[in-house]
Amino acid sequence: MGYRPDQPVDYSHKLHAGELGMDCRYCHTSVETSQEAIIPPTQTCMNCHNIVDVDADELALVQESWKTGKPIEWVRVHMLPDYAYFDHSVHIDANVGCVSCHGRVDQMEKVMQVEPLSMSWCLDCHRDPAKHIRPEDVSVTQMDWVASEDHEEKMNEYIKIHKISPPEDCTACHR
Repeated sequence: MGYRPDQPVDYSHKLHAGELGMDCRYCHTSVETSQEAIIPPTQTCMNCHNIVDVDADELALVQESWKTGKPIEWVRVHMLPDYAYFDHSVHIDANVGCVSCHGRVDQMEKVMQVEPLSMSWCLDCHRDPAKHIRPEDVSVTQMDWVASEDHEEKMNEYIKIHKISPPEDCTACHR
């Protein structure tokens, strides 16, 4: 927890996800279909920055990457050990909010790891997932969503109806 590496480009999630309201899935395109959420390629940045702040000094490395085809070497923030398996898409399908694991990214100038991502932390959620599951009408990427008083009761019913059964056996994460 607290890991906040320097990045080659000072990308502000506070600006993009917070002030501009960009959805996490715009940049992390594979989160709904893949094990990983991917670190976006330069093309994603250039979808906007070929017309917005084109000559900004802060974007010099992005512009260079675009011209040369050499990818930006971003530093991964949220890492699990090689022996642990995690699938983002399964969690998104179950309506687990991004904020449950990643915190209020929309308020972070520089992304940092806010949860331990430890085995016991994951198992706590698998044993009692209701507080992390969103109602179907609330986006998993809505960072400022606040649960109602009866949320866990409603989500426990939702879990039964949708047969959500987070695994607790070793082979779920250790393959």
